[in-house]
Amino acid sequence: MDALEAIISRRVQRSFADKPVEREKLDKIVDAGRHAMSARNMQPWQFVVIENRDSLKEIGALCSTGRFVAESPSAIAVLKDTANARWAEVDCAQAVQNMADAGWALGLGTCWVGNFDGARIGAMLGIKDGWALFTILPFGYSDPKNPPQARPLKPRGEMVHYERVGNPRPQR
Repeated sequence: MDALEAIISRRVQRSFADKPVEREKLDKIVDAGRHAMSARNMQPWQFVVIENRDSLKEIGALCSTGRFVAESPSAIAVLKDTANARWAEVDCAQAVQNMADAGWALGLGTCWVGNFDGARIGAMLGIKDGWALFTILPFGYSDPKNPPQARPLKPRGEMVHYERVGNPRPQR
């Protein structure tokens, strides 16, 4: 699957098949994150690959909007450098997007987890001072009983403008 196809066809996935994810695929996903754009090339991220089922269950229990992590076969915790207050979140978000798209291109789905007990998960993962948990991305194959669904996009005319807000696409 090429990059544009992965971006356009990707779906959010919160339900996973009971099938392990190959380590080679997780390595490719992490490398996609490592290659994200970064302000001044600071690369204010670190990644923790998690495959232990007990750890995933414990992490899932600490995610108020991501309990599905508990049922995933793997996850990648994205850590941010807290000293980089201006750009770390933007840069980490770009890494997350790259990883989500790479996972989809490799046949895996994910969903960005936004609400979690960062202190407790951080302690579990051994996060050092100067770093904080940015998000958790569970990765796995789609559950055939609950495949990811396409969601409608807002109409193009509501969000795309030309030269000035409110201008439609010019005729050529």
